[in-house]
Formats: sequence, structure tokens, C-alpha cells
Amino acid sequence: MRFRKYLIRSWFSWSLVFMGILAYMWLGIGTFDWSLFWFIFTLGALFVMNPLKRRHLHFTFHEMFVFMTFFLYGLLPALLMGQLLLLTFQARTFTNKVGRRRFLHFYPLNTLIEAMLLVLPGLVYLRLGGQIGPNVHLLEQGTALIGFFAVLFLVLGFSFLLSRFLIGERIPLPIMWRLLRFDWLVISLELLFTMVAIEAFQLFGYTGLMATFLILSLLKMGLSKATETEETQSKIDQVERLKEQLYRVDNEQLLIEKFWNGLREVVELERGWLQVNRDGHRTFYDISGRTSTPVADAYTLERHRDAEEPYFVYDSLHEWHPDLQAHQTELHHSALVIQPVSSTTNAVSCMISTTANGAYDGAIAVELHRLLKTLSWSLERIDERNRLQHESLTDPMTGLPNQRALKRWAKERLNDVASYPLSVFLVDLDHFKAINDTYGHAFGDEVLIEAGTLFTRLIRSGDLVTRYGGEEFVFVFPRMDEAAAIVTGEKIRQALRTHPFGSEGIRVQVTASIGIETIHEYEDLDTLLRHADRAMYVGAKFNGRDRVAHYRDTSTERIQ
Repeated sequence: MRFRKYLIRSWFSWSLVFMGILAYMWLGIGTFDWSLFWFIFTLGALFVMNPLKRRHLHFTFHEMFVFMTFFLYGLLPALLMGQLLLLTFQARTFTNKVGRRRFLHFYPLNTLIEAMLLVLPGLVYLRLGGQIGPNVHLLEQGTALIGFFAVLFLVLGFSFLLSRFLIGERIPLPIMWRLLRFDWLVISLELLFTMVAIEAFQLFGYTGLMATFLILSLLKMGLSKATETEETQSKIDQVERLKEQLYRVDNEQLLIEKFWNGLREVVELERGWLQVNRDGHRTFYDISGRTSTPVADAYTLERHRDAEEPYFVYDSLHEWHPDLQAHQTELHHSALVIQPVSSTTNAVSCMISTTANGAYDGAIAVELHRLLKTLSWSLERIDERNRLQHESLTDPMTGLPNQRALKRWAKERLNDVASYPLSVFLVDLDHFKAINDTYGHAFGDEVLIEAGTLFTRLIRSGDLVTRYGGEEFVFVFPRMDEAAAIVTGEKIRQALRTHPFGSEGIRVQVTASIGIETIHEYEDLDTLLRHADRAMYVGAKFNGRDRVAHYRDTSTERIQ
């Protein structure tokens, strides 16, 4: 797997650094007030259980408790505090597979960054003469504290480069700069509150620590609300507007295109697919809105579907399910998977991804899950509308288009100059009443159904055959002149005459009288049908039936 090198690299680096540190800690740590240590840990654990998230980074504010331990007791106890708090933070997601994969790939990086944030500034602080101990006053440590602060900021910037080296993390530069600025703000607040907490502890004991903790909690809540923010709210508003637009669309292709175009305005999107499953028949659409070949990702998701998880948000490729990783041809990190959302008649699922880390979050995932529900309902409405329309335009016995469909279809063709010359056939089955009287209406219905099936096979893809009523059928042939029309009429007549109609030992021969009209410029449908009808009666019926007649040859004849 392409990310295995990152996994080996990060755990190997972690092993080199922390095995030595832990061994030295075990041998060198002195006795100190463990009750205070565990009290600080408890406060820190409460903070890390509810982190503040920006993009894919979690700001836990736990460094305040690590810094406090350092200034009170030194580097080794502070390193221990940091690792305990990191384990607590990671343990909160152990209940799901994504959380366990996240731990496997990110814990070494987090521990290394945690050590760097403490060890490098801490060594500079001690080198510059900074004091540590239960009675330390940080405001008196001027130069050492400034050095600690400066190195801390440099390490924060370097941590983004380290994450790229160890886990292949990719964050666009403008986004990384915003994250770094916010990181600096959080660290500054943590260092400030560390100073306040130590002074409060020296003055008021554990009560002072609790008061500082509560104030920082309120400030964290304020920052959390600020980070949800206008950007997230704006995206939610965009999704709501997109829902309203989808409700108004009555065409499936247009609906899918509008879905993808609207989604691009809400989230980063470089690759994606949408699956519509109707009773086992799957249709896949790519991000352009066009249908695509079946997507292996969709089948993987179905095999590993978790009914309790309507969606999955992956911040990095390392968090993806291994079977999903196997299908990726590009190094995409962020992915959002919406598991199948069902309506009465369909199920819709979706997956989008992009190269940058942390492009999606839970709030947007919830909104896109709701958006997919809207899409599913809209598809159901379109399917129902199409079904009703199909029924209104279809003859229920033969399955051919009916008179209403003929009028709608002909209106489009007759107004299109590319359709000319255009020929209309009126086909009437000969002596059909005799078939009904002799063999019964059920047998007659079977003959009509067979005739409709035969006629469908005899026309081109751009032609139309309809059941006009009773035993009459109407054909419309665009781009067909008189000569071609007569040839085609003869083919239909011969095919009908030689086709064995009937079943269960009853076989009948069916013939037809066919009347044709051809036009080279616009004429209304009623006039065309009237001319074809005249040709059929005057030229075919009255001349012995089972024949083809064109209106041009009968228009001067008179009925006797």
C-alpha cells in the first residue's frame, strides 16, 4: 500500500525518540506531589474529550496542562502528562474503525509534535536560566519565558512540515497559513492561562486551578462558536438553496447535473460518483453528471456498510477502509462517503474526495446526507411522473404509444424542417371483426399484441408506430419520400401476411390495408390522417384489401 512507508517511518521515528525518553524517565524521575499531577491530568482529560476542530486538526488545549506540569516539575513529568492526555484523546474514538485507523497512523506524529512543543522550548527556557518548581513565578522569568514562547512558535510551523514527511499530509498553503495562525492563537492563550493557573494555585490551591479551568472552558466555548462560523453557516445555507432547486427539477439528467454543480459550490471536489439503485438496477453518475461504468468503491461500501453510520468523513487516506484504499488511482486524502439513502423506490449513495487533507467535516456531512435524501425523493417524484406520463401516452394492451403520444410526437416532427419529406401510414387489419366473432375477443387481443410487436421490429429508431384505435395503427416516418414509403408499406404488408398469428393450435392469416400520405412541407396532423385514411379506404379497401395505396394516386378518385 502506498501509505505503508509513512506508517513505518512514523512508528520507527516514534520508537527511537520515546523508548529512550521513557527509559530515562523511569530511572530519573523524582518524587513529587502525585495528587496534584493527577488533578491536573483530570482537568486536562476533560478538555481533550471535547476538542475544538478546524478542518482536520483538533485543538484540545491540553498543552496548557503540559506546560503547567513542566513549570512546576520539569521536562520528564511534563512528557508523561502529554502522553497520557494524548492517549485519552485518541481513546475517545476507539469505538469505531476510523478512530482506530486514525490512532494507528497519527499517534506517532502527535507524540513527536507533542515532545517537540515541550522539549525544544523547555530546553531553551532552562538554558536561558528559567526556573521551575512549585513556587515559580513566570512573570519573573522574562528572557527565559520569551525564549520559550519564540521557540514554541517556530516548532508549531515546523510541525506542519513534519506531518507531511511522516504521514504524507497535504494541506493547501492558504489553508495551512490560516490553521497556523489559529494554532498560534490557541498556544498563546494556553501559555497565558498557564501563568494565571500557576499563580492561582499558589494563592488559592486547588480552588485556584478550578477557577482558571472554568474561565478557559468559557473561552474555549466562545472560540468553538466562532469557528463554526460564517463559513460553515454559509455552506449550510447553500445546501438549503440547492435542496429547493432540486425539488423543482422534473428531469433526471438535469437533476443530477444540478446536484453536482451545486455541490461544487459547497465543498472541495476533485473526484466523485453518485449511485442510484432502483430494485437492483444501478446507475452511476460521475461529477460531470454523465453516466459512468460501475464503481468498485460502491460495492466495497455495501460490503462493509455500517447501519449505524449514515456517513463517513475521512480526513486522510490513512483513515480510509483498506478496501477503499485499494481502488484509488490518485493520492486523495479527504473523502466523504454518504451511505445509501432510501426512498420508497430507490436508494442513492455518494462518495466525493479531494487531494487536500481535512476538506470535509461532520456538519457538512450531515447537510449532504440530508441533501441526498432530497435527491432521492426528487428521483422518486420524477419516476412517478414519468410512469404516469408513460401510462397516459401508452396503449395498455399492446404497449405501443397511443393517440395522445402520436399528437405530441407529431407536433415536434412536423415543426422540424429536418423531418421532411415525411410519410404517414394508416394500417387497418382486414376482416378483424370476423376474427373476434370466430375465435373470441381474447384471441383477437392476442393478434393485436402480436401485430404491435411485429410493427415495432419493422421501424427505424427515429420512427413511430402507434395504436390509433381498434384494429388501426398509425406509422410516422420522417425523412421518407413517396417511393420509399410505398416500398416500406409493401414490406409491412408482406411481413404481416406471412406472420403466423395465434397459439394453441389455432393459426390465422392476418392481412392489412395500408394508406399512405407524404408531405414535403408543413401540414397539420388531422389533414395527414384524413388523407391517409382516404388512401386506405379508396385505394386499398375498395380494391380488394391486402394492399398498399398512396394518397397521390387516389385523390382524384371518387367513391361509388
